[in-house]
Amino acid sequence: MITVTALLENGTPVGFTVTGHAGQGAYGEDLVCAAVSAIVQTAILGVTEVLKLNAGVSVEEGNSSCILEQGTGEADAARAAIVFETMLTGLKSVQAAYPRTLKFRNKEV
Repeated sequence: MITVTALLENGTPVGFTVTGHAGQGAYGEDLVCAAVSAIVQTAILGVTEVLKLNAGVSVEEGNSSCILEQGTGEADAARAAIVFETMLTGLKSVQAAYPRTLKFRNKEV
């Protein structure tokens, strides 16, 4: 199972962690893991390369995370929140198609 944790500051997403595997296919052939990886990596690129924001990023097999650095301005944090919300919406659409593969949590940071 893949666990997606939205990291929130006063209810607004400032980052996320994604851990685990979907277990829906052989290694390298799991469509759910591939979809989740693509969505997560696109969100990371959106924050770091498109918006040019500083964020702590970690990407390893079965574990990815991204969190805005402290001191990110309010306007930039709001733009990043849109990217994070878009990512969560995409992941929820994967969950709708494959209900027992993803679970979601919220964590105030």
